[in-house]
Amino acid sequence: MSGRQAAKRLRLGLALGSGAARGWAHIGVVTALVERGFKPDIVAGASVGALVAAAYANGRLEALEGWVTAMTQRDVWRLVDTVFRGGGVMTGNRLMMAIATQIGDPRIEELPVAFGAVATDLYTGEEIWLRDGSMMTAIRASSGLPGLFAPSWHQDRWLIDGGVVNPVPVSLCRALGADVVIAVDLSRPVTRAAMRATRGGAAARRPGASENTPASAEGTAVLRSWSGLIDGLVESFRARRSEPGLFEVMASAVGIMQERITRDRLAADPPDLVLKPDLAKLQLMDFHRARESIDTGRKSIEAAEVELTRLAARLDIKRMRPAGRKAAAKTRGRRR
Repeated sequence: MSGRQAAKRLRLGLALGSGAARGWAHIGVVTALVERGFKPDIVAGASVGALVAAAYANGRLEALEGWVTAMTQRDVWRLVDTVFRGGGVMTGNRLMMAIATQIGDPRIEELPVAFGAVATDLYTGEEIWLRDGSMMTAIRASSGLPGLFAPSWHQDRWLIDGGVVNPVPVSLCRALGADVVIAVDLSRPVTRAAMRATRGGAAARRPGASENTPASAEGTAVLRSWSGLIDGLVESFRARRSEPGLFEVMASAVGIMQERITRDRLAADPPDLVLKPDLAKLQLMDFHRARESIDTGRKSIEAAEVELTRLAARLDIKRMRPAGRKAAAKTRGRRR
């Protein structure tokens, strides 16, 4: 390829949205895109989107997938470092250390793929772009879900979740040099989020309801070993009464806010393609349901077949590979 041809090559960017546990869907999306020949030159994310974007940028996406798919609900609770001070229920330090073990912590400037994370200044509301320094520090600063994680002190500011101001950072992708941007929106429409309340949700929350899985029972056993204060908090999270509990209120409020902000931001700065995995059945803290979330992310690629074919032509991707794992395996078999 000549220097002139190389200069004309369009750079592909991925903007990965916030969404807590639903963010594991990003792993399925990115993996399926790469299998089809869509290899991002630039990745940007908010909150969990920043985490998955960083894992890809550092070549550790497969390691992250292996870790999260092996995680049980009990493992999730073990990563909770509850403090009840400093502006959040937990510091997030234990979780970040565990993540760093899986994906590393190089400086952002040294990553083989351009990466950026978005955070929010707690006091000014300013959108902060994190494009240098420690990768894990940027992820932590971008992931301060209000009320759950304590704010992060970084660059002489108190920073909270980037999803508060820019849940799907298309603008950051373009600022990093992307000519074509694929956005992955994990926000859930308010009407879909209300389905639980209109389908006998109150009855399902009665004591003795059989919706808990074995993993939930394990998590409960761990939680009961904590102090009475923590037990009381967890009970309020579970919302066994007919009215919504503390965490449900907090999660729903954040979800409503981010869905509205996402809609406005994508309208003002539209990406070339928006992928929206159907994650209505997954709650914000269902981190132990990673396989389900990842598979849903893959399915969103299959559903976007027509749009991806057009985008492949624009990006001069000569050969689109199958999105599914089974299809990919068959393709490899035929080549042998």
